[in-house]
Amino acid sequence: MIGAAVTLTGGQTWPQGISAFEALTGRPLSVRRCYDGAPVSDIKKSSAKHDLGRRKSVLSIKPTMSTPLSTLESLAKSIVAAKHPCDVIVYHEPCDNMSGKDFIALYKRSSAPLRAHGIPVGVCYTNWTCNLPYGDAKSALRNYWPGDSIVDFISIDEYPIGEITSTKDAVSMADRTRRVAQFADARGIPLGVAEYGVDGSWDVAKSERWLRSVTDWASARAAAGRPLRWLCYFHSDVAGSYWLSNKQEYVDSYTDAARIHGTH
Repeated sequence: MIGAAVTLTGGQTWPQGISAFEALTGRPLSVRRCYDGAPVSDIKKSSAKHDLGRRKSVLSIKPTMSTPLSTLESLAKSIVAAKHPCDVIVYHEPCDNMSGKDFIALYKRSSAPLRAHGIPVGVCYTNWTCNLPYGDAKSALRNYWPGDSIVDFISIDEYPIGEITSTKDAVSMADRTRRVAQFADARGIPLGVAEYGVDGSWDVAKSERWLRSVTDWASARAAAGRPLRWLCYFHSDVAGSYWLSNKQEYVDSYTDAARIHGTH
């Protein structure tokens, strides 16, 4: 299942922004990465409300240890009542925001009310933190792992920042994700990509080559019986210019991936 995180431009409403992305790619958006910040008590008040009855949501929330558990339980009940397919990420990219001990405590507390109602809950790390030496305090897989029995999926955010130069290509997606992929596969836990993308200022041919390595990697995993849970492009200008529309080559790489992997 391939989709995207979408950022609005020029005074767009969310339905307009989503429709514009679908027009750009010529395909319906089957899964959308969205962000809430502090959890809300009803999915109809969430950023995911624009997906209800239309597509799956990958919803990031940022609870604290003082977030009422009743709020999380109410959110879970509303997702169930809406019959909405929704995966919930508890505090994405935690390694830059808190210690491993604090994240594990937060994850355990926050995930329990959601999982009790059958809502899939998981983690999202930057892939570079997954590749850090275990001795590093920010090693995601060593120091930020809540435990095999309470994580329904593992996801990563990945960008080849600083790698594409006039003389160098970015490391392929298969090579750069070897550790996290083996970690997930060894535990039988689904792996997803919550964000990936290339910046419009980078070399076009090399950027396209890297994007297509993502598709190759996804295809190889599917062929091996370990398909990605979802693959979401970061169509945004947050912290860079990752618009898929920057180059037609990037649009084509996305639509080819969507044709290969479909909407399910």
